Amino acid sequence: MAYTFVRDAKDLRGLKNVMGVDFSPKKTCTYDCIDCGLGRTNTLTTERSEFYPAEEVFNEIRSYIREKGAPQHILLTGSGEPTLYAGFGKLATMIKNEFQDLKVMVYSNFSLLSREEVRQEVALCDIVWGSFNTVIDDQFKKVYRPHESIKLQDVREGLKKFRAEYHGILEPDTRFFKGINDSEKNVDGLKKFMKDVNPQKYYIFDPKHKGEPLAEDFIEMIKKKFIDLPFKIEYNV
Repeated sequence: MAYTFVRDAKDLRGLKNVMGVDFSPKKTCTYDCIDCGLGRTNTLTTERSEFYPAEEVFNEIRSYIREKGAPQHILLTGSGEPTLYAGFGKLATMIKNEFQDLKVMVYSNFSLLSREEVRQEVALCDIVWGSFNTVIDDQFKKVYRPHESIKLQDVREGLKKFRAEYHGILEPDTRFFKGINDSEKNVDGLKKFMKDVNPQKYYIFDPKHKGEPLAEDFIEMIKKKFIDLPFKIEYNV
């Protein structure tokens, strides 16, 4: 089977009965993030490709649902960045047309939202999750190790444009890495940026990179600075 299916994935922000659909070769991404659970990026690219025909992926989804029953949510993902899949929009449309009671979700790194066609395809999802860890260029390069053509300013503007056009649920997250992006300057910048984006919910994580947790005073600083943001924040630190 070319695709990975996951049921009742309890680590997905408390959601249950989630079916994940993986449609990209491992690991194809626009980034080579320092904390990626999939390991180092094999193919670092910004070129979109139809790794598998969307109809073929959809038939696998349909067969699985007929055999196992319908989930509440379908997470469109990949072994890397899901928006690199050129069939993303077509697949999302087929799912929504046939399984109208299901919520379609995606977890993205937001790197390609500067492209109008990508924003339009991602906007087909009911719920959009994604990673945005810093507003500072050198930290961006250290955390994400992006493809050379990707610029932080383009990622920022792409996410802001997407938010202005999108009518679903947007829930970005930030992972703070000790000694890398855990600066007060970044916290202040993130506060301003997220206030502009105005998501429904914002997640803060401590990934304990290389076993090193964030300092307690840094965590308290975040909570104090973010306390007046006009949306819900969930901390996992």
